[in-house]
Amino acid sequence: MAYPTATLDVIGLWVGWFLMLMIYSYPLYKENVAYRAAEHMFIGVTLAITIITNFSNVMRMCITPLTQGNILMIVPLVLGLLMFTMLIPEYRWLSRYPVALLVGAGFGLGIRGTIKPNLQDAIIDTITAPTGGAMIDWFNYLYVAVGLICSIMYFMLTFEHSGPLKAPTRIGRLFIMVGLGAYFGNTVLFRFTMLTGRAQYFLQVLKLIPM
Repeated sequence: MAYPTATLDVIGLWVGWFLMLMIYSYPLYKENVAYRAAEHMFIGVTLAITIITNFSNVMRMCITPLTQGNILMIVPLVLGLLMFTMLIPEYRWLSRYPVALLVGAGFGLGIRGTIKPNLQDAIIDTITAPTGGAMIDWFNYLYVAVGLICSIMYFMLTFEHSGPLKAPTRIGRLFIMVGLGAYFGNTVLFRFTMLTGRAQYFLQVLKLIPM
């Protein structure tokens, strides 16, 4: 990708560069006017894009089919309009119906997409022995099985972790700490990757490295 030559593209490149510096002025220095201005600008632009996108979706998915004779589209249109009664204290109770329907549908779809991959498949993979004879396959199988069983036993809070439960619950705690440590390390690595990308953009705008 070559450095842009069009005036608007160059202006957009430098505007993004200055906004990036304004955002990073908070962690590098402290909260200041430049950071707040960039933050408010980001929130305002995001809100504007969201409103325009939602309006376009309503026109495309609801209003247009309604004008073409699909009378059933009036149901989501009315439910969507009832959401705005949150802004009117006297009629705020009407917003409970679309919110309840939205939460119920979202919960149902979430359960449908969660049980099989996160529960059923995980249980099957845990209790199914590897078909190959490689040592690493059996090690992974035993590692996951022992870690899962011991981690579950650690959360058996109705029993005191002593006697026969002392050893497996301690092992489960170690597995949980390893998992949380790996998750934290992955988060830190992701943050550093983002920082590396911003540093690369910083140098590219100044033409110190090629784009």
